[in-house]
Amino acid sequence: MTVDFQPTLEVIYSVDSGVATLTFNRPEKLNALTPDMMADFFGYVDQAAADPSVRVIVITGAGRGFSAGLDLAVIGTGTSGHSQRISNLPQTRQWGDDVGPKLQRFFSTGWNNLITSRKPTIAAVNGAAFGWGFILALHCDIRFASKSALFNATFARIGVPAEKGIGWLLPRLIGTARAADLLYTARRFDGIEAERLGIVNAVLSDEELMSHVKTYALAIAANSAPRALAAMKAQIWTAMDDTYDDAFAAANLEQDLCTGTEDFREAFSSYKEKRTPVFKGR
Repeated sequence: MTVDFQPTLEVIYSVDSGVATLTFNRPEKLNALTPDMMADFFGYVDQAAADPSVRVIVITGAGRGFSAGLDLAVIGTGTSGHSQRISNLPQTRQWGDDVGPKLQRFFSTGWNNLITSRKPTIAAVNGAAFGWGFILALHCDIRFASKSALFNATFARIGVPAEKGIGWLLPRLIGTARAADLLYTARRFDGIEAERLGIVNAVLSDEELMSHVKTYALAIAANSAPRALAAMKAQIWTAMDDTYDDAFAAANLEQDLCTGTEDFREAFSSYKEKRTPVFKGR
């Protein structure tokens, strides 16, 4: 399934064995983001979300950077056009009444498509992740970093607040005091500190990063039922603001719904037959 938009070559999209990889492709600028790049990126996120063959979404950058953030040279030269282009993208995500309805209330389109997508998202941070690049990584469910990775919430130093939901995301990820430190000082920190803070799941050598992420993503795509993944993603992003009783009740409802699926029956059959399951998302 495809989404009708006209991409540039500054974001590359590929699908292999259920894993969609989105690669920022402006290496000479450390993948600094332009309006057109962001429109293409969001379009591809929607395309991956709408494609039943895609089970996992991986995001990375070409060359030495994940993304150095917004290209400051483009400020005042088309960001309003960027907003209009984003608003014109087709909204292809098909949320069922039983999966993640609260996400639609909590998050809007565009930047938050990584969260509201039913597909798990993984950031492979291979270099600089500054400003908007840092925010994009935080919008993913899981993050891996290379030893060359550097992070920076640059906003205080350019006179703007914590942008694009980062003031909500970062304290929930690492706590209020640690988030305040990174936001107030706008200091750079490396992958080792990011792992210690809980921002990334693991740090790999530069050479190992992508092979590790691809193996990890392929294992999820092959072994985890899509309907269960969608339900768990909704739980992860919403339960932190629920009461325990509400989260417990929601989990019971999701369990009842999942146990009636073809994938649930396939999981038990494959276990008994000692083979890899063949999930169909039904």
